[in-house]
Amino acid sequence: MKESYFTLDVFEQAEILQFYSDKLAMRDTILEKDIWLCWVLKTIFSIPNRHKMAFKGGTSLSKVFGVIDRFSEDIDITLDYRDFDESNTFNPDMSKSQIRVFSNKLKEKVKEYRDDVIVPELAKKLKELPQICDIRTDDSGEKIWLSYPSVLKSSNTYMKEEVLIELGGRNVIDPNDIHRIETYIGQQNPEFDLPSSDIVVLSPQRTFWEKATLIHVECHRGLRENAERLSRHWYDLVKLYNQEIGKQAMNNRILLEDVVTHKSLFFNASYAHYDDCLRGGFRLKPDENGLSALADDYTNMCRAGMIYDSDEINFDYMMQKIDQIAMKINALAK
Repeated sequence: MKESYFTLDVFEQAEILQFYSDKLAMRDTILEKDIWLCWVLKTIFSIPNRHKMAFKGGTSLSKVFGVIDRFSEDIDITLDYRDFDESNTFNPDMSKSQIRVFSNKLKEKVKEYRDDVIVPELAKKLKELPQICDIRTDDSGEKIWLSYPSVLKSSNTYMKEEVLIELGGRNVIDPNDIHRIETYIGQQNPEFDLPSSDIVVLSPQRTFWEKATLIHVECHRGLRENAERLSRHWYDLVKLYNQEIGKQAMNNRILLEDVVTHKSLFFNASYAHYDDCLRGGFRLKPDENGLSALADDYTNMCRAGMIYDSDEINFDYMMQKIDQIAMKINALAK
């Protein structure tokens, strides 16, 4: 039986990370965080009688589908709202006040599930490891931070020594499938054991429209000054567009309508303009100030090694592709 990576001496762990960093041409800090990320996913998706949930977002695009060559450091999980209470389903004809009440109830359900199920399970499993980690949550009820002790000496300030888990309970998990997830080092069949598991993953076609509508809203709202950690969404959309997944998504208007319906009900705001997404009015490019902030964040992400050198694309080229995507999906959406 292989010895667990987590029980190895910290010096051995550091040597392993450096060895595979050279072999895989990936930063050792990324390989270390990837191990903790996979441990978290395995722990959450091993919860007995767990709520119906699906792993989604950029990390799924990278770890599961391989359509983007960047390291995505956060875990996005959707808890299917229908599984909280089958009798508590929404009606598209609800009034705004009814939707608000329903939405708030779902947020409370997510917070309860986070605090009563997920956090205790993480804490219990962490006690089985020799490492001392820290778990933090926020008042929104949707976020968990798991801070881990790094065995490396690094000056990479963009890469934080923590895994952020973001939970959402105002959506569905269809379509989805079961996929195997394992660490980058684990794929090399090392002589020690690393976390791996079979988990439910949201369809990348749905993720395409989730990304596109998110960008649309950010452009209308106006990007914050530093646009920190936002440029990844534009990068992901371009990469998806260049793959068969993007073509399949753009030919699935029903999926777009479903994404827009849920976001309009649960995440609407005066600046969102979700209706424009269904009549050829997608906006995917921010104003000049937003572009400048986005470019700076993209540069920082590349410098941190989050995008692997072989796949790094020029920011101006990326924005040209964004223009193409906007033209294409707006023509299809009309």
